Amino acid sequence: MRKLRSALVSVVVVGAAAMLAPSAFASSTPSISLDQSAGTAAGSTTNLGMDLQFADSSGDSPDQLTINLPPGLLANAATDGGACLTMTDLTDTNCQVGTGTVTADALDLVPLTVPVTFDLVAPPSPGDLAGLAVNEDGTQIGTTADVKVRPSGDPNGVGISLDFVLPNTLDGIPIMITEIDSTFDGLRYPTSCPSTPANVGISVNSYDDSTVQTASAPLSVTGCSTLPYAPKLAVTLTKDSGDAGVTIDAAVTQAADEAPSKSLSLTFAGTDLGVDLGAIKYLCTNLASGTCSPVGTAVAVSPLYLQQLSANVYLTGTALGPSLTIVFPAPFPLTLVGAVSLVNHQSTFTGLPDIPLTSLALSLKGGATALFQTNCKPSTGNAVGVSTDQNGDKTVNASVNYAISGCAASSTGSTGSTGSNAPAATITQPSLTGSGKSGGRLSLSFRVNAGRGAAKLSTITVDLPRGWSFGSDRVKRQLRPTGVSVPGAKVKSLALSHGHLVIKLRKAAASVHVKLVRDVVESQAVSASVQSGKVKSLRLTVIARDTKGKNHRVARTVKL
Repeated sequence: MRKLRSALVSVVVVGAAAMLAPSAFASSTPSISLDQSAGTAAGSTTNLGMDLQFADSSGDSPDQLTINLPPGLLANAATDGGACLTMTDLTDTNCQVGTGTVTADALDLVPLTVPVTFDLVAPPSPGDLAGLAVNEDGTQIGTTADVKVRPSGDPNGVGISLDFVLPNTLDGIPIMITEIDSTFDGLRYPTSCPSTPANVGISVNSYDDSTVQTASAPLSVTGCSTLPYAPKLAVTLTKDSGDAGVTIDAAVTQAADEAPSKSLSLTFAGTDLGVDLGAIKYLCTNLASGTCSPVGTAVAVSPLYLQQLSANVYLTGTALGPSLTIVFPAPFPLTLVGAVSLVNHQSTFTGLPDIPLTSLALSLKGGATALFQTNCKPSTGNAVGVSTDQNGDKTVNASVNYAISGCAASSTGSTGSTGSNAPAATITQPSLTGSGKSGGRLSLSFRVNAGRGAAKLSTITVDLPRGWSFGSDRVKRQLRPTGVSVPGAKVKSLALSHGHLVIKLRKAAASVHVKLVRDVVESQAVSASVQSGKVKSLRLTVIARDTKGKNHRVARTVKL
């Protein structure tokens, strides 16, 4: 700001006698051009140049500016390990996500061009994904921009929007912003290549004219058909101990560099898995009412966001045409709807957003809200997942054999992607002690076992439900878990990744005992629900990776 202010002083000296009068037809007409010289490859992490120009009438200046990035063009909110979202430090170069220049006319006389950086900072408003500050030599220009994820159903599609309020004065001196020329670093490109390119769009009004003006520029994306796409499926079915209800856990995992799925269907075949007609009382006809009871939960993990995304699952639609609706809250306000075929035991989700996910896990409750039931005749079956990538040119069929845990003829535990009826891994001896009240921490202990005849375990990834988290310390900008021990095992590393606890073993083991001593933290909301008796258990989820490179997802309910 020193450069800008010294230039303003010179302008004031030259034009002190000038009097500005608003034009009768004041406005600010925008235009936009893109610089994609850094690359156009689908799914790549690439810099993108964006030049915004404003044709201002005399005395006017742009006011509220919105930049709408097309679906799939995403910012990395996990920059610097997520630390940028917890603070506003314009001296921290690790949070710099772009560079550029801002050009303004002072007193409508002399153009001033100032170099700036764009810094990722803490969200300025509840529900924002992040904030974006325009930084000139350590001092912010204007207010922090809101970085938001557009919700499902938005006319511009699910994607990122940046909302700016641009200043028209500086130190009491009128300025007119005429150009913002920027390069945003490390944007993740879309993974679909439509024949008509999607647009980067802007909308703006001015201080003297509230009429919104718009402009857009096409974003070129190439090479979608070359992206890898190999989603993997894991399922677990567990019969209630006291009735015929069934808990269904299904997870789809992918590598971070793969194209995300646009559609996904899951079919259970071969087993005696029936619909519990009594569950119709949980049919939700108005999600907005806030009175609907969830029939399950979902958890998504993205490499672009530090924390896992948790959602509730509701039974929607009609009795003859039901659907499963997954509702994620802000900052990712996504609503995913899957049509349910009662005859084929199939659920199909379409129109999934172009957001990279390394894991999407769905859990349908057993107990009183169970949607499905079984008489265990037979107690085994086959689950088939069919998924299609965002570009629509690749389809993957994944088949997994399973046994319903809890049936007399089946073993307790869960099956993963081994294709065997024997459980690939189990969780045993879970216990949770202590209290999370008033910031206290709980202790959690459990054992993960490889199935009979299965490969030994090399990595254990532990996931807690929404409202619970692992205790941590920050060491050299990295989050480190506290209070974790693995008795009897040789540990290679302990780390927190996207809200998960990751334990890598130096030597593979058939059984791993994990102890979290005063390392589980309850949120205030969860603590209140526990004290009131609304929450009586914790759903512990583990992804056990074996020495053959296969992941096995298992879950266990731990009573509080």
